[in-house]
Amino acid sequence: MQRLMRIFSICVALCLFASASLAAPSETQMAASVQNYFAGMFEKLERAARQHPTPDTFRSIMKPLVSDIDGLYGSTLIDDSFVIRQVYFSRNFLARGFDLKKVKELDYFWDLMRTAPTPQLSEPGHGSIVQPRLIAMRSPILNNGKLVGVVSFMVRTEAFLKATGLDQCKAYRITCRGKLAESEGELGNHPHRVRLTLPATDWLIEYR
Repeated sequence: MQRLMRIFSICVALCLFASASLAAPSETQMAASVQNYFAGMFEKLERAARQHPTPDTFRSIMKPLVSDIDGLYGSTLIDDSFVIRQVYFSRNFLARGFDLKKVKELDYFWDLMRTAPTPQLSEPGHGSIVQPRLIAMRSPILNNGKLVGVVSFMVRTEAFLKATGLDQCKAYRITCRGKLAESEGELGNHPHRVRLTLPATDWLIEYR
């Protein structure tokens, strides 16, 4: 009987440990994870921008900065007319020469980059059959305070979710500038809520 009670106690302890390990991170932890994730990304972008990359030097400048980025989909050099002039991965060569002003969803960000050139974070893109779910980050290249170009990263949304622990939550919802950007599962009535002011945007992350 004592042996059975001991086994039962061990099972209860293991269940409690498993439940604790699966508990959603606190709001403070989640806020810190998201802020630290993007701070690291923008630090790399700003280091690249300070080197004033050209189409010829872009890849060599970016190589040491992107080597440890999990889920990197691509990186681009954009001119001051918002046309892509160079790509990091040769597989994305067709993007060279593409005018990003044709993408209506970017109007807000380009207007902001013209008037107040500072780092920018886009909301997670929904993706499609041929286009994965991506989060884009941009940093201006400045010459005496004047915008002369932009460097960008595009990271797979799945990598961001994994890095911040959102992929382990039972449900989550990300709202950017008041618009639903990403969601998974049912949040229920009392989810955790984290509001963040991020470069050129604001995010509300709800999760349980």
